[in-house]
Amino acid sequence: MTQEKSKLFKQRLFRIHIAAGAIFSIFMYIAIFFGVFAILLPYIQTWEKPSRHIQTNDIFNINYNSMIDEVLKDENFPKDNIIVNLPGRMNDPAVVISHRFSKEIAFNPRTNKKLENETKEQSNLAHFLNELHYGTPLKVIGLIIFGFVAVGTMVLLITGIILISLFKFKNKGKNAQAIFSKIHVKIFTWLFVPLFLITASGAVMNIGLISSKPMSKLLTHSKANSIDEVVGKVLFAQNKHIKKQNIKASMLPIKDLLKEAKKINPQLTFKQIKLVNWNDKNARVEITGYNPYKPFLNGGIFNRPTITLDATNKKLIKNQKTMDKVWPVFVAESLFFLHFLFGIDIFSRILIAIFMCLCAVAIGFGILLYLEKKAKKFEGKITFYHFLGKFSQASMIGIIPATATLFLFQWLLPFDLENRVLWQKGIFYNVWLFTLFWSFYRLNSYKASKEFFFTGGVLFLLSAIFHILNSNFSINELSTFTTVLNVDIVLFIFALFLIYISFKLPKNRQQAKYFWIQNKKGEK
Repeated sequence: MTQEKSKLFKQRLFRIHIAAGAIFSIFMYIAIFFGVFAILLPYIQTWEKPSRHIQTNDIFNINYNSMIDEVLKDENFPKDNIIVNLPGRMNDPAVVISHRFSKEIAFNPRTNKKLENETKEQSNLAHFLNELHYGTPLKVIGLIIFGFVAVGTMVLLITGIILISLFKFKNKGKNAQAIFSKIHVKIFTWLFVPLFLITASGAVMNIGLISSKPMSKLLTHSKANSIDEVVGKVLFAQNKHIKKQNIKASMLPIKDLLKEAKKINPQLTFKQIKLVNWNDKNARVEITGYNPYKPFLNGGIFNRPTITLDATNKKLIKNQKTMDKVWPVFVAESLFFLHFLFGIDIFSRILIAIFMCLCAVAIGFGILLYLEKKAKKFEGKITFYHFLGKFSQASMIGIIPATATLFLFQWLLPFDLENRVLWQKGIFYNVWLFTLFWSFYRLNSYKASKEFFFTGGVLFLLSAIFHILNSNFSINELSTFTTVLNVDIVLFIFALFLIYISFKLPKNRQQAKYFWIQNKKGEK
């Protein structure tokens, strides 16, 4: 009786895993696909804007004061609590001066001249890819859907680990179904912990932030309308307001204040400066940084190490260190760090991006495993034509040429075109929708997949070429903009990889039967 119950439990758990996988996998694949681009967001947003095609500069050798004076000539620009984003913040090579009630003004740190800062209506590629990652284009509905998809993926990961412990997968099969299963199981076994943690943080952000408003009202009996009002004093401790003395004073060069701050805390990498009571005798600068030696604990939203100096004499007013906060702040910061990857270097970002790509591959093989089992029922009878197969093909492979159009039209459309970003998004959605139509039109799914891979490869290749042609810079000049040229190189390599896959994949089901077996023998 016990053996029968155990067998029944395994069967039910296996069916739950399959059913949940069929529902959540495609949407999770989309989230991961765009998540890879979100990981590389700082580099894409530099590549997409002509104004950011400038050389980087040492933050300690820039004449910030002249830029601030230029901005303050505008009588409409606020004169207090001015924010100065230093070169290197989010990989932006420009000095960006802003205020919460005013538009950003960007400067070239080498020439101190204003840049033609592109608006969101002119260029929004990186942020749009990031929005697609967590469902923002669908507003609240999208956030809820992707939030529950993250929860469903966590269920899949847990049930998958339980199934692996219950069943002894020998992985000795020689057919396509066995190979799909092996790849799916192996990758998720290796990457279970990082994927689970990242997915959990995504679920908390999507569902948690949406539910924070009603929960705040419930906990405070409708006295608070947002989570900030409930825990804001703990997570967002505010400095006391410093009154102006209304005595004009000479401000020290900001670069000298940065050097002084570096002496006080040499571990920090400085990202941003807040100017308080600027040009007043009571003026001070709040220099915010990131401590790379304490990742997960600082540099993001809740815990930002800050050094406050007197702007007239470099006197230290406050040194807010990384570990000076309370533990709830560290918990919140760690949660958001898992998703936003504050402050980490390019090599760490690439490593995480590779992990996510492998997870996307594992999801793809999981869907293939499910479809292969379905296809076997119709073997030799009729052409296998499954709705989920066609939908997943458009969602998981058709998404590649659709995304490639975003990169291509970033440099194909004139930057002075009215509603430029709207046109770009419209083309993307229509191409993606067309891949769904084409998936159903093509009886041969293998041929359609080859066409999608090839088209995506060509479009990504053209996007790199058109960027070089339309950026008004030569290859030699672009080589001085390391980040920009590196994005072109990555696009070029990725394009060739997609084209290679398009030629390598089998043309039909008969070839597919031997394709995976031949590769399996080749490994031996």
